[in-house]
Amino acid sequence: MSVIKSPKKIILNSYAKINLILNVLRRREDGYHEVESIMQSINLADRIILSESEDIHIECNHQQIPTDNNSLIYSTAQKILQKYHLKKGVKIEIEKRIPLASGLAGGSANAATILKGINDLYNLGLSFMDLKILGEKLGMDVPFCLQNGTALAYHRGEKIIPLPPIIPPLWLILINPGLEISTQWAYYHLSLEGGFVKKGDIKAMLLAIRKGEPEEISRNLFNSFEELILKTYPQVQIIKERLKDSGALGVLMSGSGPTVFGVMSNQKEAQKVYKKLKPEYPLSWVVQTI
Repeated sequence: MSVIKSPKKIILNSYAKINLILNVLRRREDGYHEVESIMQSINLADRIILSESEDIHIECNHQQIPTDNNSLIYSTAQKILQKYHLKKGVKIEIEKRIPLASGLAGGSANAATILKGINDLYNLGLSFMDLKILGEKLGMDVPFCLQNGTALAYHRGEKIIPLPPIIPPLWLILINPGLEISTQWAYYHLSLEGGFVKKGDIKAMLLAIRKGEPEEISRNLFNSFEELILKTYPQVQIIKERLKDSGALGVLMSGSGPTVFGVMSNQKEAQKVYKKLKPEYPLSWVVQTI
């Protein structure tokens, strides 16, 4: 996470993530789901500015982001400020680029960034584990978003094993159809009945990442949510087909959707396909893994 410091102000990038594999294994007795996933940060990012304040004050350039005391942003700031008995507040300014409810963990990334930023702003000296404990109470993707990079996530998604970075980085095209899909809705409607749960091959993906081969990574992409979302939202299936027909090595929906990414062979090919599809899909980006 890049950080620019100035007196009493910190500016940070809050990075989106994709899932190279997302296996939903079973529903747990506590209401959560057992998952295993390989998560990957990408360089699509929100910009967050933190500065000292007497109370918690939130500003955002996206009108749909709640800025009151019921928001995840407010809860995140309140949790760390109260936990460490700080008498001050914080002003949080968010410039959104990550689309909402898109399967890219934008909310979790913002929460993680705010935790790290307040730690730096007020020189709390908290370790990664200190922040992770706080983050787990805010969302299952927050622990990953605290560290970024490439990682194996398991249990409810909050347990993280860092992995070596993908070298060279992958070039990707991201396309969002302009839909918002609630993660809660997706888990509720996901069918895990019948005894057999289809899974992606984690071991094969780990080997492909170690080799840094885009073709092999592409062959092992998998997401348990795809069948549900493609049936419910056929426009997501159309995006997958458009990317495949345009030369993507592999195509997958990220998280609970609806954002789709295509793995490209290089930057030149990514830019070429992006220019072709951008007029049709305004919410498109060329990104790299980081």
